[in-house]
Amino acid sequence: MKTHANPPTAPLHPARARRLAVARAVWSGALLTASRTVLAQHRTVLTVLAARHLTQAVLAFRRPEGFAARWAWTADVAHGVSMLGLARLSPAWRPFALSSAASAAVWAYSARKAR
Repeated sequence: MKTHANPPTAPLHPARARRLAVARAVWSGALLTASRTVLAQHRTVLTVLAARHLTQAVLAFRRPEGFAARWAWTADVAHGVSMLGLARLSPAWRPFALSSAASAAVWAYSARKAR
């Protein structure tokens, strides 16, 4: 029976997964800062999004081979798709939703590559 040096569920690049977790934590801080300053009218939404990013960052940094690091890209894809739906349904939220969908696509791509 053949054994694998890296199980198929483990990330191929744990250092890359940790770097992405640090970047995600920084992004979370940027969202929190924006929610207190330039985008204060959207404080609740940005705080929830920042909390999600920070939670993912902590989980991925602590265990880059864990579930959160391996599948983080799916949360980003789900977020991006939901933002596209919001952009379609709400003209008032369209600019914010489209920019959020674009950033979610970047996070999804980055997280998928870090696996």
